[in-house]
Amino acid sequence: MSLKQIVQSDEATQTLLSLEKPKITVAVVTYNGINVIKNCLDSLLTQTYKPTQILVVDNASTDNTAKWVEDHYSQVKVICLDSNCGPNPARNQGIINTPDDHLTLLVDDDAILAKNCLSELVEAYQRYPEAAIWAPRLVYHDRRNTIQHEGVFIHYTGEAVLLNSDKPLGQGVKDITQVHAISGTCLLVSKPAAEKIGLFDEDYFFGRTDGEFSFRLTISGYKLYTVPNAICYHRVKERGLSKLFYQVRNRWYFILTIYSLRTLIVLAPALLAYEISLVIYLLLKGHIITYLKGMLAVIVSLPKVLNKRKFAQSLKIVSDRNLLQEKPMYMRDDLLKSKTQTFLKSKLDQVLKTYWKLVYPLI
Repeated sequence: MSLKQIVQSDEATQTLLSLEKPKITVAVVTYNGINVIKNCLDSLLTQTYKPTQILVVDNASTDNTAKWVEDHYSQVKVICLDSNCGPNPARNQGIINTPDDHLTLLVDDDAILAKNCLSELVEAYQRYPEAAIWAPRLVYHDRRNTIQHEGVFIHYTGEAVLLNSDKPLGQGVKDITQVHAISGTCLLVSKPAAEKIGLFDEDYFFGRTDGEFSFRLTISGYKLYTVPNAICYHRVKERGLSKLFYQVRNRWYFILTIYSLRTLIVLAPALLAYEISLVIYLLLKGHIITYLKGMLAVIVSLPKVLNKRKFAQSLKIVSDRNLLQEKPMYMRDDLLKSKTQTFLKSKLDQVLKTYWKLVYPLI
């Protein structure tokens, strides 16, 4: 049976299941979250649509988060991992420990769900049962009238294009909207779909951990939806360039795994131009050594990356030209601290957009 037939079979099965309200297993991913997890769990326990079970997957916290949860939430099952290898192993444990007839709601410990969030996600599931992910609108915890974003698209340089980032609530999407990638902050996911594409990649550790997984679903023919009436408040931390090594390494992991060979060849000049601009920026910031370490890690890992590529390309039924975009790349405000930097970034966006228009017919 072809992948397309398998996906169609899954769609038919889920359409039948959608006649009944689905059972939900919630998996909260935490690492040293003792100061934030209470608000997260309380928001889950007061949902208008009650989850069937709630798990907390603890990433070897050193602040006694796991024990604190066990002492204060007897109705919550705690799963303790032996080491902190990033969020993806914990997310995978959440999915693996979900019964086959449940959907999985993956939630980070710094997320707080509005009371009707899960109810709205379930309604979206019933409306679009063929999809793989249904995700809420992310709103800043400390600026509750401002959207963090409503989903992700992928710029052809491998960077993120965020939907309605930093816009007022009233300027967000009005109805359930298809996107190409989803934040791992909070998402309702189909266990069969997640397992079919190999779950979350546990080698990523930090940076693009969620985007790579959800985009792999997209290239496999699954649909992902953002649900504007489902609200999730998110505590956002400014990280600056502290995780630069993983961002550099994982961006190239993503490009080399997902893009077709034809796309890599056609986009090579633009990718080189972007890389040069990135190197100049990091030189000025004093982080070039970290960048070089990230690139060296890509080279050392090439055999592993090629194996990932072989698997991803075997799943792929949607072409790059229907997925990659040229809209302005997202860059956090803490990385653009001057008008000059903002101006130069806008000019780079324009150059990359022009190149895309020229080569798009070739992709």
